[in-house]
Amino acid sequence: MTHRNIARAALATGILALPAAAIGQGLPPIEHEFSNGSVLRFYGQINKGVLQYDDGQATETYGLIDNDNSGTRVGLTYTQVRGDWTFENVNEFQYTPFSTSTANILEQSPPSSAYDWSNANIRKIDFTFANDRAGKIWFGQGSMATDGILEMDLSGTDVIAYSGVADSAAGQLIRESDGTLSDIQIGDVYANLDGDRRFRIRYDTPSFANFTFAAAFGRNLLSSDPDVRDANVFDASVTYANTYYDTVEVQAGLGYNWKEGIDGAGESNIWGGSASGIHRPTGLNLTFAAGSGDENDNSGDFWYTKLGVLRDFIGWGDTGASVDYYSGDDFNLDRDVGIDSTTSDSWGIALVQNIDRANTQLWLTYRSYDYSDNSASYDDGQAIFGGARFRF
Repeated sequence: MTHRNIARAALATGILALPAAAIGQGLPPIEHEFSNGSVLRFYGQINKGVLQYDDGQATETYGLIDNDNSGTRVGLTYTQVRGDWTFENVNEFQYTPFSTSTANILEQSPPSSAYDWSNANIRKIDFTFANDRAGKIWFGQGSMATDGILEMDLSGTDVIAYSGVADSAAGQLIRESDGTLSDIQIGDVYANLDGDRRFRIRYDTPSFANFTFAAAFGRNLLSSDPDVRDANVFDASVTYANTYYDTVEVQAGLGYNWKEGIDGAGESNIWGGSASGIHRPTGLNLTFAAGSGDENDNSGDFWYTKLGVLRDFIGWGDTGASVDYYSGDDFNLDRDVGIDSTTSDSWGIALVQNIDRANTQLWLTYRSYDYSDNSASYDDGQAIFGGARFRF
């Protein structure tokens, strides 16, 4: 499939995803308000496209594959306000049997087991109590305090391009220069060290001078490994959000993530943060993220930057365009086989067109992956990925 045909397929995917009523009128929230003022809302998104990946010696195309940058999901929320307090229950599940997180040249279609329901489908089963003066308490399966702390992004292209650069082709295998297909996946060596979703208790403070502090303690109770389930995790973060002179919007965050060691292995300590700013009148924006982690005596670090523009050029909704660069070191070390240093570089361009009245984004990206380590020589990989995200 040519690059031009992929772009056409992406556009067709977006158009076919839209009901006629959505194109003409937009979609209102799917919700019901009860007599006591509480609201039950059903929501979700479908995010699929066509991926072409060239590992340097072979090219494969994967049609209508789920976009792991922001996967297909559904959710149900219940919200009730009592005086100064707001209670909310969020239940959210993903279903992505054929995803860029797993597909590769050896697995060009999902195995039958991929369609089975498992704990991996659960994103959130969460309960929160919030008060403007007291802050917010979270309990259940949901975001730890550092979930999203390395992914602050105001570019409008994060549906397909953000600090998690692996997501567009995470399952793909890296090809050695002699033609051998290695067992190293893109997702193994392009990490962004962002926080997790876990079963936890979390507290967020009220905003003080545009700063908010958060901390969480929990465990990975959805794991099938009892040792993993018993391991404690803790993290903390501080975030900042402000708009200067009604024109320059800024978001930033910094976090620390600790995980208890398993089976005598060392504990994990991760530091990282990100910042993004946009000049609203022009749409020019800049994003930066960086992190460093030490896990089981292996240290890895990365930095990422993006330059973009976000403006309503054609009247449908904002058009976002961006170019970004990622540089990582020492991820996925394996000293048992002699890999004691790695380098992961990537650059990409992205284009996103919003169709506001249809709750839809059409997106297209090109990304190059350049990986090296001290044990072998590897070919560069290139991904072209186009499709659409439809939200309801």
